[in-house]
Amino acid sequence: NATNTKASAGTVWSIVASNINAAARYLKLYNKASAPTVGTDTPVLTIPLPAGGVAQIDGGSNGIRFGTGIAWALTVSAADSATDAVAAGEHKIAIAYT
Repeated sequence: NATNTKASAGTVWSIVASNINAAARYLKLYNKASAPTVGTDTPVLTIPLPAGGVAQIDGGSNGIRFGTGIAWALTVSAADSATDAVAAGEHKIAIAYT
């Protein structure tokens, strides 16, 4: 599920991410101009998604700056090196960025 959202520098203003699984999952953001290699690339921000819940992140008045690009992935485990994939259809991710 490694995804590239923006292939150049950008700012994340907000994130809304849902998780319908009965266990927590992790949204990982990467400063990359391409899709991340999950487990090899190091995320700059890891957001826990609560079991059966929603996580909302507000980037504030300055946003969360990514100097290279905005990429992300979802994993079952929190560790930067985690490669355990989530099941399809468990999550919805909305990222507001410029």
